[in-house]
Amino acid sequence: MPVNSGKLCGARSAGQEAGRQRCGGLPPLCRDGQVGLISSAWVCSTETFSANIGRTGQRGAPVQSWIHVIDWRATVRPDALALIDDRGARHTYRELWETLELRAGGWSGLGVGAGDVVAVMAKNSADFLVHALALMRVGAIPAFINWRMSPVELSGLFELLEPVAVAADAEFVASVEQAGGVPGGRVVIGGGDVPDGWTGGAALSAPPPPRPDLTGEEVMALLHTSGTTGRPKGIPLRHGALVQALSAFALEIGDQVAGSRHLQIMPLFHLAGFGQALQTFLTAGTLYVHTAFEPAAVVDAIERDRIEFFTAGPSLIDMLVAEVRRRETAPGLGSIREIAYGSAPITPSSLAAALEVLGCRFRQIYGNSECQSMVSLLAPEDHRPDHPHLGSAGRIAYGWEVRVVDPAGADVPAGSPGELLIRGGTLLRGYWRDAEATREAFTPDGYYRTGDVVRLTPDRYLYILDRAKDMIISGGENVYPAEVEAALGGHPGVREAAVIGVPHPRWGEAVHALIVPEPGAADGPDDIIAWCRERLASFKCPKTVEFTGDLPRTTTGKVLKRELRRKHVDAAGQERNEELAR
Repeated sequence: MPVNSGKLCGARSAGQEAGRQRCGGLPPLCRDGQVGLISSAWVCSTETFSANIGRTGQRGAPVQSWIHVIDWRATVRPDALALIDDRGARHTYRELWETLELRAGGWSGLGVGAGDVVAVMAKNSADFLVHALALMRVGAIPAFINWRMSPVELSGLFELLEPVAVAADAEFVASVEQAGGVPGGRVVIGGGDVPDGWTGGAALSAPPPPRPDLTGEEVMALLHTSGTTGRPKGIPLRHGALVQALSAFALEIGDQVAGSRHLQIMPLFHLAGFGQALQTFLTAGTLYVHTAFEPAAVVDAIERDRIEFFTAGPSLIDMLVAEVRRRETAPGLGSIREIAYGSAPITPSSLAAALEVLGCRFRQIYGNSECQSMVSLLAPEDHRPDHPHLGSAGRIAYGWEVRVVDPAGADVPAGSPGELLIRGGTLLRGYWRDAEATREAFTPDGYYRTGDVVRLTPDRYLYILDRAKDMIISGGENVYPAEVEAALGGHPGVREAAVIGVPHPRWGEAVHALIVPEPGAADGPDDIIAWCRERLASFKCPKTVEFTGDLPRTTTGKVLKRELRRKHVDAAGQERNEELAR
């Protein structure tokens, strides 16, 4: 089907029609396969977007969306610099608004409209943000895809999400085509060559359609997780929930003001990355977007652009410290006000080094995509190497009800271990088109089962003792052992496999596979890893493989992962764990 045929709306699955109904039952922008006409008299004018601020939608709900945040900023600070990336893009708030309006018209011309899901598979860039916002502008739902996924994984995810179109960097075109499952509307964003059957993102330029009534309850975007069983799950983000969450976080920080300079190094397909970008726009700051994390480039950017705020993981902070110490001449990093981090606590030794070298505030965030917000915060004043709760995830944030329960669901005494249950206003309402996963994730009275084993001290500091379903965090990416074990189990030379995380000096944890081979199997570790690379994203693949005659088990036959971890934690890992426990 030609990309510009305008017939994407001609045939929709029941799931896609349900998505439109969730978006308010708005009429499609094309009927009988024909794109509706848009007045050629449309122009980008201050009056056009000012008229949308503060109005009420047709259903009586207040208009509240991230598109209206951009409207607001373009009205109040039109000439302020909003967005700049390392590929040469540069937008003031007025230019950002004008560009996303034109891209919205282009997407509408492809037949994309309210409730449609569009997969976005791209590295960090200004184009990523412009097209994501443009899709929201027409009422569509951008689904942010981890670009490290293999075509096999993509195929399963597309089956769940049912995208009507895709926006991808040129380097991911082959993966999308191998995965299949996208009926049309294939757009290359971020520059690069445009293959046959695709169109360039810059060519999507047309007067925009009338605005849908976007309220705070609408789904603004979809994230995804493989889930502990390896089954992909979609996580809907709501406009109002994220406005609420990021407003609260901005108030907590306190000094993110108009013109503040923010560096974007976390992937935009993660909530931590996309949320940082939106918070920059909410507070009228300037966002400097880096395609990827390179320590030398980040240090140079901080010095050159006088960066004040950014988000990173503890392992990335360690790399920045090492990069600064490597240089003969110390760079000027005095502009940094605060670094937010998550995925793991920071060790006393790492914090001491970071305070010495970077000399700024640190703030730890604990949460997950399902929460759409921070669940707990370790405040800057708690970031002292001698602080008794440095190894914690901080105190519970405003707006959350929490319980710590035993396996029977009964509350445990303060300080005792148990599973963390949470309930609050920004919590997801349910997984995307997955009633079974939703039922499993929630208690009858609406608490979300995090799966994290924690303890909550009498003074309300939260300690994460174990991660959900033995999840591994490698370089800030979640790796679910069951998914890797399933891939390993398909190898003809593997009788059984168990996957654990082992300490890694750069990535925090690395994936380690223990294999019980079939009799006579000849494949070695490199062959096993190569098998996985054909089926899994690179960060999920084992970095090391060990062959063994058997695996430790409980009396019921379950593999004892804790025994495997205890055996395979090296001296560096033991030192890190002991340091966090002090």
